Amino acid sequence: MEGHMLFQEEKIGQRSQPITHEVERGAIRRFARALGLTSAIHQDVASAQAAGFRDLVAPPTFVVTLLPWQIPGLTLPSAGVLHGEQEFWWGEPICAGDQIQVTGWVEDVKTRSGKTGRMHIITIASEGMHQDEQPAFRARAVLIVTEEAENASRG
Repeated sequence: MEGHMLFQEEKIGQRSQPITHEVERGAIRRFARALGLTSAIHQDVASAQAAGFRDLVAPPTFVVTLLPWQIPGLTLPSAGVLHGEQEFWWGEPICAGDQIQVTGWVEDVKTRSGKTGRMHIITIASEGMHQDEQPAFRARAVLIVTEEAENASRG
């Protein structure tokens, strides 16, 4: 395969070291407010517990704050990376006080050439597990690195 060594198929399967995140009430409250969510389950512990949660419950998209982007051998340019798509699957809800262990990996790398030049399509997957080893989430992001961005990153 031709192309920058950072985007070769040999990167498939490269995993990050597990990172454990302690989910804090303040982080959940701020994230929910930033999204304009007004449900008391994101702001008030008693309301969250009355609704059957252990503590404040994080909005589903809170997982983006936990995603690992440091995968050994994969260095993305600081500019020019396009976010092609994002998928999430959720397990047990994430609540304040949870310890979520997150690992990320390169799931796929493709290089395409066209009229506008070469591009690398990189699929990065990640998963988060609760402290009791129950799944919290799985995510997949498709990133597109254009030839222009690749060349700029080489300096």
